[in-house]
Amino acid sequence: MTNQLGMHNFNRILLKGDLTMKKKVLYVGGGAAAVMLLLALLFGSDATSYVTTSVASVRDSVKNSVPVEFELERARQQISDITPEIRKNMELIAREEVEIEKLETNISEFEGKLAEDEKSIKRLNADLSSGVEYVTYHGVEYTASDVKRDLANRFDEFKTDNETLTNLKKLRATRMDNLKSVRGKLAGMQASQRKLRVEVENLAARNKMIEVTKSASEIEIDESQLAKANALLDNLDSRLSTEEKLSNVKNQSLDRIPVETEATTDILDEVANYFGSQETAESKAKLARK
Repeated sequence: MTNQLGMHNFNRILLKGDLTMKKKVLYVGGGAAAVMLLLALLFGSDATSYVTTSVASVRDSVKNSVPVEFELERARQQISDITPEIRKNMELIAREEVEIEKLETNISEFEGKLAEDEKSIKRLNADLSSGVEYVTYHGVEYTASDVKRDLANRFDEFKTDNETLTNLKKLRATRMDNLKSVRGKLAGMQASQRKLRVEVENLAARNKMIEVTKSASEIEIDESQLAKANALLDNLDSRLSTEEKLSNVKNQSLDRIPVETEATTDILDEVANYFGSQETAESKAKLARK
């Protein structure tokens, strides 16, 4: 009885949880339906187009917000992911080359066998055509009927081998064409991978140049201290000039009219006198040393 009550309560809990989940699903679904209905009322038949455009716009916005350096690294990874496919094709080429070598050996063996069989068939046919009843080969005598039967068997085998040789040559041609095609695809894939690597490094260099340019434009030099130093020097210059003016004024008699003429010295005479006095001093020094 207790077990039955427990199972009954358990089923009630499951039923209640199921109803709660259904309510949540209906709530979410109803909300989405309400949004779609609102869009339909606002935009009419263009509602779907607006939704699609909005989703695309958000997707593009998110994509453009991804750092360029991250995208470049992702591109490098995708280019590197081409390498396993290249290796797989290289292995395929190697296996195909081995199979073609085996096929070449098989064809050579068939060609040698057919050449020997052709000689034997022609000899048997010639011996039977002579009309003899017995033919001797390597010291053993055979009847004409035995030789004829052997000739028929040899000829059937020869025709089968010849047909097999033809098929082997066709198979070789097909394998050679396949090998050529795979080699072409591999060469194209390798060239494309190299080109992509060059392109991604070019893009990386351009991105680095843009970053350097941005960094240079963002550099701000604080010239306030330089301006302060210039202002201080200007102030000192003004003060000293003022002091000099005051000193000159103190040495002058402001209550008298200046009537004296300033002595003028010719620059040529001044230079000649200066260097002439130096030469005279040097001559005196030389005489003193003597």
